[in-house]
Amino acid sequence: MSELTKRSFLNFVTSILKSIGLMALTFIMTPVLLRLIGPADFGTFKVLTEVVNYLSILEMGLYASLMTCLFVVIKNKDSQKLERIISEGWRRYFKVTLLSLLIGLMFLPFLKKMTSWNNESDWDLYLTYLMILSTVALMPTLIYKAYLDSSNRGDLVNLVVFFQNLFFIIFGLFFANLGWKLKSQGMAVMLSGIIGAILFRYVSKLKIKPTKEKDEEFGKQIVRYQKPQFFNGLAEKLSQNCDQLIIVFFIGPVTVTKVFLGQRVVQIVQGQLQSIGLASWASLSSLYHDREINNGLFEKRILEVTKILSCMSIASLVPVCILNQTFIGLWVGDSYLMETNTLTLLASANAFFWTLFSFWQFTMTVLGKPAEITRMIWIQAVVNVIASITFTKLWGGIGPIAGTLLSYILVPLWFYPKLMLKNFKIAETRLLSSFALPGLIGILCVVLYHYSPWKFHSLNWITFILSGIMLFGVLASFLFIVLFNEEEKKLFLGRIRGLWEKFSRRFS
Repeated sequence: MSELTKRSFLNFVTSILKSIGLMALTFIMTPVLLRLIGPADFGTFKVLTEVVNYLSILEMGLYASLMTCLFVVIKNKDSQKLERIISEGWRRYFKVTLLSLLIGLMFLPFLKKMTSWNNESDWDLYLTYLMILSTVALMPTLIYKAYLDSSNRGDLVNLVVFFQNLFFIIFGLFFANLGWKLKSQGMAVMLSGIIGAILFRYVSKLKIKPTKEKDEEFGKQIVRYQKPQFFNGLAEKLSQNCDQLIIVFFIGPVTVTKVFLGQRVVQIVQGQLQSIGLASWASLSSLYHDREINNGLFEKRILEVTKILSCMSIASLVPVCILNQTFIGLWVGDSYLMETNTLTLLASANAFFWTLFSFWQFTMTVLGKPAEITRMIWIQAVVNVIASITFTKLWGGIGPIAGTLLSYILVPLWFYPKLMLKNFKIAETRLLSSFALPGLIGILCVVLYHYSPWKFHSLNWITFILSGIMLFGVLASFLFIVLFNEEEKKLFLGRIRGLWEKFSRRFS
């Protein structure tokens, strides 16, 4: 097993461990936080966070462009060019930060309308927003994260993200317990953001001092990648971050809280599935640049990762579809349940598709082809927004999730196979078959459970956890045995064995 493959596996394993830890902390923290600040303030905080997240559009794809440039420089071990591109990145991030803060302040007069705020103290709303907005000033430190990602050190990124989120939870509970209500979460975001920036600077060990002089060569290179990245990022923000704003505008902040809690497990699973694809990008990039001597190995690995993502998605999401209503009741109480399990089913379908789309999109992006997907992303975003608003008026809180699923089915599900054929010579039928069969098996499992007389009833925490592990284990084993050929099984098990041997040698 190559060093790049070992590193990709290590990145994935640390991502899993990070998320298990954060998931445990989040599940403990959320019920306590809901009691301390209430569902209305909780939902308002989520909306304020989304508003600030929209400002990342102004980055205009700078992060992804830097990663594309940094990967080549780091691979060639060119320290002089590395210093130049880091300096150029710092200079550009500084300008983006000033612009983002200025525009962020312009949102202040519209916050009450955007969040449906009706509490007595407007000061709490504005102060919380300003504390969240202050984290934008830390944007230049993303250069350290980009350097780590481009160096294929996702294990260090995962470590920093874990501690940043850990401090957010600690600060959030501490200030909420002091009676700060909504302000407690703004303070937690600000302090944990500062700690995260310091940690990224420390673990990157990047000691390059940025210069104020422009670097025309790398400036043009960044701009060449940045323009399509900006339009892609703008469309993604429009598509992915409008749900909570639509819900709070048409219904209210309490429903935002219910929808957030109802799909929280799905989002965590989706993040882990996405990490599998992202952990493989460095290896795929090397195969792509050396594809003339690899004899089709790049195309083979794309199909392999797609199949693994599909099977892992089904093995993880089917248990969520079956057990999520029980989990919500055990976690925060039945009062936070949506009327039916439809929210979970729709969110799980979205997670399945988004896991695949994000892998294909990221592959095309880091290989310098972001412009190829711009038109598709914009069409999907427009369809998503129109459908989400329409369905929210018709069906309430599940509307935006249903709108997203419709846009996925109508647009990227058909566009991506054509783009992969055009750019990487991967046959559409082979790409579709790599995820269609696992998807059909997942649908069949959920339907059979729905109509079967056997159900999971009256579970406590122990039986709930055991049931989830059992369902995942049975599904994962079945998919692995049925859908993978002997060569794929041998390769997959060999990677796990190689990683285990590496850890054994390190700690022996």
